[in-house]
Amino acid sequence: MKIIIQLLSLGWLLFVLPSQADDASHFNIKTVAQGIGTPWGMAFLSADSLLVTEREGSLLPLDLKSRPVRNIDDFPWDIVVLGLGGLLDVAVDKSSDWIYLSYSKNINGQGATTLARAKLRDNTLTDWQDLLVSKSRTRTNHHFAGRLACDQQNHIFMSIGDRGVRGNAQDLSNHAGSIIRLNLDGSVPKDNPFMNDDAALPEIWTYGHRNPQGLFFNA
Repeated sequence: MKIIIQLLSLGWLLFVLPSQADDASHFNIKTVAQGIGTPWGMAFLSADSLLVTEREGSLLPLDLKSRPVRNIDDFPWDIVVLGLGGLLDVAVDKSSDWIYLSYSKNINGQGATTLARAKLRDNTLTDWQDLLVSKSRTRTNHHFAGRLACDQQNHIFMSIGDRGVRGNAQDLSNHAGSIIRLNLDGSVPKDNPFMNDDAALPEIWTYGHRNPQGLFFNA
């Protein structure tokens, strides 16, 4: 049964399951978690287990059967939680046990949209790696983006907003206003479009974006 997920601005996490009624406009609504501050991203670990990011800096594993909400212990990151910045999206590599996260990394008080990965062991993140600390910092707290998607071909994509400076999105010497594409280990694919352009950063896949908050790979 297809699951449609909705996030409400009040911080409630709801699953909307299609009813068995003939009329497809009817739904059965079940609340599976409440009290989450600002849920920003989610990814399934299994059919009954979900990871939810809270922009304020918490990573929450959610058991969809027993439904307790608990925090991951021992966060290894230094996050700037300002404006639209904080702990952003989460993605799970189905071919391994790596969990990918995006967040605004604290660098001299400014947030750099960052792609990281780690493994989840006994409610603790281990083997933490920052794969890319983007060149995107500005003095504003706007447009961090940070949405993640995998293409099932060993690549991961991350969106980065223009950081409130629109001209950045047309400047290939920084990552702001772009979609970046990396191999799952953080290396740059050799067939990225700007690999041979000395005036561009090789991680860039597309550019000219304002603040992409939706990223999905259609298999």
